[in-house]
Amino acid sequence: MTGPNRQYAELLLEDYAGVVSEITAINQYLYHYFTLEGINEEVADLEECISLVEMHHMELLAETIKLLGMDPRYRVIRNNQEIYWNASFVYYGYNVCDNLAADIAAEWAAIAAYRDHQQRIGDPFIKELLERILQDEYHHIRLFNEAMQKYCK
Repeated sequence: MTGPNRQYAELLLEDYAGVVSEITAINQYLYHYFTLEGINEEVADLEECISLVEMHHMELLAETIKLLGMDPRYRVIRNNQEIYWNASFVYYGYNVCDNLAADIAAEWAAIAAYRDHQQRIGDPFIKELLERILQDEYHHIRLFNEAMQKYCK
């Protein structure tokens, strides 16, 4: 990485703490875990495990944002204005199948955002980091789809 870059940091803040972001995914999947415990242990455990992977992504993004010279607060910056993350970004859902469908949609939205940011960022280190995160997101879709096929026919 070449050093501080506010433009790149602001793009990564969107992946870190925007509406479609790691912190949103973590909280959505944890909520689904909490509410599915005792109802469907397999899907509850899947939600918890994937939330842990998303936490690792968030940590990697935070470190990169710091290396780019910005504070990794839970916010995005638009028109020089800070917009802080809030829990209304989470899709809470109402049953196993609804939750899984929302989780799959969230993963696809994250993939689209990461692909866009990958194209807009010229730094090879950051591009590689985003590619690694993308591979995990595709795997999460496979896992959520398997659970959908098993429980939502």
